[in-house]
Amino acid sequence: MLFYIAFLIISLYFLLNKNNALLKSNKKIGSNYKISVIIPARNEEKNIEKILNSVRNQTLKVHEIIVVDDASEDNTAKVAEKFQEVKLIQLEDSPKQGWNGKSWAIWNGYINSSGELLLFVDADVELEREAIETLVEKFIKYKGLISVWPYQRFEKFHEHFTLVFNLVIIYLSNLIGTFSRKPKGAFGPVILTSRKDYEFVGGHKAIRDSVLDDIKLGKLYSKSNINVKNFLGGRYIKFRMYPQNLRQLYEGFSKNMASGSISGGFFNLIIAILWTFGIFSALFTFDRYFVYRYFSVVVFLYLLSKNLGDYKWYDYIFFPIHLLFFTVTFFNSLYRKLFLHSVVWKGRKINV
Repeated sequence: MLFYIAFLIISLYFLLNKNNALLKSNKKIGSNYKISVIIPARNEEKNIEKILNSVRNQTLKVHEIIVVDDASEDNTAKVAEKFQEVKLIQLEDSPKQGWNGKSWAIWNGYINSSGELLLFVDADVELEREAIETLVEKFIKYKGLISVWPYQRFEKFHEHFTLVFNLVIIYLSNLIGTFSRKPKGAFGPVILTSRKDYEFVGGHKAIRDSVLDDIKLGKLYSKSNINVKNFLGGRYIKFRMYPQNLRQLYEGFSKNMASGSISGGFFNLIIAILWTFGIFSALFTFDRYFVYRYFSVVVFLYLLSKNLGDYKWYDYIFFPIHLLFFTVTFFNSLYRKLFLHSVVWKGRKINV
């Protein structure tokens, strides 16, 4: 019962501290920044055309668009070549020893860029026309590093299984600064920073071996007393997380869940344990109040996640299925980290 009460208190605290939606002001910004958009892409032929079209159709025009084809085994490079304004960098081999694949791709994009602002965007991200203008507006206001966790758009049923993962990433990891003034890292899908600050902290070269490159990069900025501000994508920035099938989703989360669970620090780990155990307590305490507890969890999950993705009523009513999938994935991630020390992702072996 104590865990359940902890769940209620923590969830209520989350609801009262939601203030990081990406919103654009009504006034037009006057920006003379040269913006380099850098898109790391490995086996992204199904996504690359969409993201390139969205970048070139922005209300705020960018200086250059750089696609780093990270030794793709599909037609990613051929699709990117169709866009005349795109600078295509093709990496023929696996990352240098000691480098994580995504960090290696972004670093190669950086050294071939010339903009004053660097915008790193995953290939599966979907940008509305005002997205980059809104990001630059936030940069002008806050400086430092701006990152975004996109709103999740679903087309297949398995994508709904991101529910608990999404809540953990947004709230329990403290990446939007729920429990402290400074967030404990940054979101990886969309990151905007000045070239000057990126070079000052050492960029992705300084975190080249980390599977949690986004979190580590945000921490680098914070340690250097450079502001980090993270937002939720809302209507401006969306994506589909692991859209292929359930196996891709399972492998994708397995690669970094265990490492990510301790990235927010001891206090946030305790909060995460209390919150999660509170849900289990509501499920496995069978008394006359069981139905009330069950539906109170349903209500809180709905309120916390309704602006995070295309979740439906059945995701909340049958949340134990989501919770079971989350638990199995977490222990698989923990097993791989403690005993195998590696995962396979996009055809590559990654050390964790």
